[in-house]
Amino acid sequence: MSLKSKLADKVQAERDKQKGQFTEGTKNGMTLTMRSDTVRTLEGALATCEADLDEWEVDRWLANKWDCVAKIERPDAPGKTLAATELWQVKIWFKRKEPEVKVVEQLIQEMKDNSFYYPQLVVEEWEDTEYSRALEIDIMDPHLGLRCFKPNSDAAWDLDECEEFCLWAVDELVDRAKPYGPFDEILWPFGNDFLHSDNIWHTTTGGTPQPEQESWHTTFERGVKLAVGMAEALKKVGKKLRIVEISGNHDRQTSFSLGWVLWAYYHNDENVEVEVNPSPYKFWQWGVNLVGLDHGHSKKLERLAALMANETRINGWQDARYCEWHLGDQHRKGSGRPVIMTEQGVGVEFLTGLTPANEWHKIKTFNWQPRGATGFVWDKDEGPLARVQVNIDSYTGRPMGE
Repeated sequence: MSLKSKLADKVQAERDKQKGQFTEGTKNGMTLTMRSDTVRTLEGALATCEADLDEWEVDRWLANKWDCVAKIERPDAPGKTLAATELWQVKIWFKRKEPEVKVVEQLIQEMKDNSFYYPQLVVEEWEDTEYSRALEIDIMDPHLGLRCFKPNSDAAWDLDECEEFCLWAVDELVDRAKPYGPFDEILWPFGNDFLHSDNIWHTTTGGTPQPEQESWHTTFERGVKLAVGMAEALKKVGKKLRIVEISGNHDRQTSFSLGWVLWAYYHNDENVEVEVNPSPYKFWQWGVNLVGLDHGHSKKLERLAALMANETRINGWQDARYCEWHLGDQHRKGSGRPVIMTEQGVGVEFLTGLTPANEWHKIKTFNWQPRGATGFVWDKDEGPLARVQVNIDSYTGRPMGE
């Protein structure tokens, strides 16, 4: 063996002394330390290690490096000399996944593995138009699972009523917007207190009890079917249906979970895109139009214009000429603050909700607010073109004009 080969072997042997994987842990936690001269990132460490990612999730991690110095014999110098090489350490702290997380992940994976592939729909009327338009459908605050009765509430509301009015609102808004079509894109902000409570204890996300709640399991199952039914109706209206998940103050976790169910259901459907991520607010741009979407329960309105400008500075703000925020939460058009406020070219509006006033609203005299749902027609070059609305009679509890 040549001196050069012996030298390389000695260097590698010294490196190997300081490399490897070291694992220590308890029943619900595990720490993995990986030392290498090639693995330098979290992704690289996860790809190399043998951790069961179906059972564990990353809690936190860090990466650092140092120089390994060893005395070796060099063929061009007498005795031993020092040689340095870089070594990297990636340390990962794992925690055992909660049962609820594992169940949701398994459900999403099963739906993803078994979902159908839908090619892009082709409809003749979508071709050769001189304009490009989008339709936004806002079904605010359905509160599926809320159950209330007269006279302690303004009107009755249960699972059947909620499903009926959600599907009715979608169909009616689409019909009223059709004269402005065809539409290249349909925007559906999904969530905004789609469900009335957030857990098996029938409380909101913040822990407020909801005594008028249906069975959690029944509500969630029917929520999946209702959400898919609304999406199926909307995806036939335009070239693309864009579903944007917006969690409410009642259903922050369950709307987020339902958003992932919709993503799994439609991930192979070229006609549907589902945006779901932990951000409480989202942005949607259509040409010169920029719309901010948030439930509206935790934001100071005077900050929304600057928030939109900062969040979309790189992508969207510079091209937008018409900027608006569309919020839910208030179950009415507006609140004690301005109904529609425009500051520095950014409008802020609370939109009407479907749900009747329940006992709490009646006690607080928040009742007798107009009920309904809203749609917006956006032209890519001209800006906002039309607004359509459907209304529910607060006295009869039925659609106006019925």
